[in-house]
Amino acid sequence: MYFFYFFPLGLDRPSRRRPLLTWALMAALTVVYVWQRWLAARLGADPWDYVFFAGNSRPWTVVTAVFLHGSWLHLAGNLLYLHVLAPPLEDRLGRPALLALVLVLGVGGNLAHGLTSAFDLFGQGGLGVMGASGAIAGLMALTMLRLYSARVVIAWWVFAPIGGQNKVGRTPVPVPWAVPLWILLQVAQMLLAPQTGAAVSFGAHLGGFALGLLVGLAAGELRAGRAEAAASRGRRYFRDGHYHAAAGAWTEVLARRPDDPEALAELARSQLVAGRPLEAKETWRRLWDRHRRERRVDAALTVYDEACRAGQADMLSPAEMAEAARYKELQLDYRGALDVYRRLYELHPHDPQGHRALVRVIVLCRGRARDAEAAERWLGEAGRALPAGPWREFLEREFSLAGAAGAGGPAGHPVRLRPAGF
Repeated sequence: MYFFYFFPLGLDRPSRRRPLLTWALMAALTVVYVWQRWLAARLGADPWDYVFFAGNSRPWTVVTAVFLHGSWLHLAGNLLYLHVLAPPLEDRLGRPALLALVLVLGVGGNLAHGLTSAFDLFGQGGLGVMGASGAIAGLMALTMLRLYSARVVIAWWVFAPIGGQNKVGRTPVPVPWAVPLWILLQVAQMLLAPQTGAAVSFGAHLGGFALGLLVGLAAGELRAGRAEAAASRGRRYFRDGHYHAAAGAWTEVLARRPDDPEALAELARSQLVAGRPLEAKETWRRLWDRHRRERRVDAALTVYDEACRAGQADMLSPAEMAEAARYKELQLDYRGALDVYRRLYELHPHDPQGHRALVRVIVLCRGRARDAEAAERWLGEAGRALPAGPWREFLEREFSLAGAAGAGGPAGHPVRLRPAGF
């Protein structure tokens, strides 16, 4: 005789934020069980009044039954599955959506049990239902759609007392294999229930799963899951040095989620190391435009800084470079502002924005940077290259530009100078 037990330990999809709602739900289920087991009788309440029975005149029990459990083992099993399945979904769907899904799927599972009980199917006629198993089965269906590329780590125990075998282990199983296996076990146990007398509500399990599958498909979770699977491949390809394949995977993500900021950033990096700098520059430009439309200044500046480190400082127009430098000044990042103004002048020395940038470099070196040597060097450049006009008059008035004129090469032919430091 063999005994086989298994339970999930976790998914290989880390959450990017704390699963506060999951913890709150687990705490609520535990508190209700404590009330149900030890406090209800003392307070004059009967937990059976909150169990759902088919044809019950108290329709609200279809909701309250979700939070009740028949034993501590029943509760522990549901808490374990909730701990494994809910955090990745909470991270991706959001807390309000997950809370609504838990309630809807739990109610749907209970109603499915009500049908099996009303028609006396599988030996469950007249039985009530309690527990969050229907909701958890629905979350399992959503996991199969949204995280079908993930793997679930299964802990297992095989015990054969007659043969003297006792084995335990942990095995990562792809979600598209693990979930259908669970469904097959549920169906097999349900068909054998009239003979075994099992008191498990298979109707709630399968009903919750079916409802979760329908809700997930209607909400486009399979499409989102395909995008997430492509993103996972892109990270793995990049980590393994397959940069062209990584770029292809991130392009697939963008086909499903246009203008996704993470996908754009990763695509640009993959294109750069794959030897496609022009394409990388276009992708960074696309990401800059997205952040600017959403007025995410910090994110836009981070994108531009990364592009500059990759040698793509000319991805912005002169006016946009001036805007980037101005934002850095407003953030008190004077070193960053100096670098942008310097690049602006070196890339566009004859543009009006380039003239202004040269003046700002001198002002910042004299003021915030307190680097008189660099200021004199840039004044020499201004004396050679800056045309007559308001900016030159300003420098002549404020910094004695006339005395610095002629310090460099021929007028009108600026040279690349090393950046001023602090």
